[in-house]
Amino acid sequence: MKIFWPYLLIFGILVTDPEGCEQNSNDEGEDNTSQTDISSESEIFQENSVEPSSSDQMRTSEGLENESKQMIGVYFMPSWSTSADPNQDRDSFWSCLTGRGDCASLQNTATWGPKGRIYNRQFPYEGPYLNRKPIAELKGFYKRDDPAVARKQLQYMKSNGIDFFAFNWFFGRHYYYHLYFGPQSKIYYPEGWKIDPNRDGRVAVPGLEEWNEQLEVLLSENLKLPAAEQMKWAINWCDDSDERWRAWLDVGSPESMSAGRNYEGEKPDKALYLQVHDKITQLWIDKYFKRKDYLKSDDGRPIVYFYFPQDTESRASFYGITMKELLDRSKALARKNGLNGIKFIAVASGAMMPNERMYGMPTRWQANNPSEPWRGGRYTDRILFQDYVPRLKGMGFEGLTGYVYHNHYRQDNKSYADMRKTYRSHWQEWSEFFKNDKEFEYQVPVAMGWDMRPAGGTWPQQTGFPSEPIKDRVHSNKSTFKAKLEEAKKQSEKYHSSNGNTIMICCWNEYLEGNYIEPTEGHGFDYLEAVKEVFMDRRTGFIPSPPASVASSTSP
Repeated sequence: MKIFWPYLLIFGILVTDPEGCEQNSNDEGEDNTSQTDISSESEIFQENSVEPSSSDQMRTSEGLENESKQMIGVYFMPSWSTSADPNQDRDSFWSCLTGRGDCASLQNTATWGPKGRIYNRQFPYEGPYLNRKPIAELKGFYKRDDPAVARKQLQYMKSNGIDFFAFNWFFGRHYYYHLYFGPQSKIYYPEGWKIDPNRDGRVAVPGLEEWNEQLEVLLSENLKLPAAEQMKWAINWCDDSDERWRAWLDVGSPESMSAGRNYEGEKPDKALYLQVHDKITQLWIDKYFKRKDYLKSDDGRPIVYFYFPQDTESRASFYGITMKELLDRSKALARKNGLNGIKFIAVASGAMMPNERMYGMPTRWQANNPSEPWRGGRYTDRILFQDYVPRLKGMGFEGLTGYVYHNHYRQDNKSYADMRKTYRSHWQEWSEFFKNDKEFEYQVPVAMGWDMRPAGGTWPQQTGFPSEPIKDRVHSNKSTFKAKLEEAKKQSEKYHSSNGNTIMICCWNEYLEGNYIEPTEGHGFDYLEAVKEVFMDRRTGFIPSPPASVASSTSP
């Protein structure tokens, strides 16, 4: 979910530009249409468009209580408008699926070089990618804040065996705003915290949520559903953007002062960094943790997923702050507010070969010029993934899972068969590593594939071309995805006594990375049906017969 394009966030007249958490295409389905699927696409749509009944949900709840107690989660990626015009909405997903001209990720010179993404006769544009268009029941290329769409999404998740979604949550720590100014008056600020009444209630501690339109409407619609039909959800904090970090360091710089973005005394020092961290935690507590639908551990602690913790660790090191200090600080603040703490789960992956250390996981950030850190710096002290994982518990994490595994040592993904091998290797390595530690769990991750062509390809280079386009053909179908889910279920059950019971699926809607189980015109309800057949139907006692040629666990 690495985000490679600049974006715009608009709060009234507050316009921002930070950075984020990643066809005609018959070739998009490497095996996209299984011959074993006996239902036509239209039949699938009709069958699955029925609203789930309360009795169905009660059976689901009973299954969770009385059967394997497997918890199935899915990551949810928000989209945003890339238009500088507040009166025009240019969705970051749909603009890249429908063509090239308005796709911000293809025009991003920071990642693709001065000309943006380059296409030519040898390396032609392969879009548009219209088979990724959501189904008519979701209104096609829907609006992010449409309550009817959000309600359908929640119902589709619940009725197909998904227990919770982990929402990719972003926070811009550098934004100052004014509580006495109408368009900004409703932006969250902790009660009783200092403001400047002489500057329209300018906040003393900056920072605000980004891209939270979809979360707000999802949560609003969730509470309108009967209790048995509501989804659980959790935060997946994506503090992974170097551009956002640079914007933070620019607070109080000479350029920022002369442009009127900051006032005297506003500077990104250690004290303010910690205050912003406290503000983030307090926001979670006040807005989210006390909700009945927030995901909690068995002992009642809210669960927070933490995407790519190495990014936060390396930047905090600039102030001499450790990751353990940050997590302990959040846990203490939660206890101060009447909670039992917070359970943090790391979402991580990385290079594993010694010759890839230059791409390893950084643990420090050093300014090129310590007196002018906003000019930039470098990430140093990089370590390989297998050396990073054993450090997680000491940082304060109580679990590990993944978003997308691209490799395991020399094994990398050029097909879905490759991806399944990569995942099996990670599952086995980390399940075994943590099997005797009942205070740390490995949540088995699953992905439906990988194809970043709508965003330019894998991976962006300053030359204007992707470095590994061969990796943009990792495509599954219902059969191969279902087989992977079956493997994940067996792996999770085998190590259940020590490693918990959660399986994480990537993703509900990572449309630009080729990871989307949300129903689309291209694959209908295939992926949700696979989840339902592996997990939900077994809970309720119905085990469908597999198709005659369904992929086995050893034959992708």
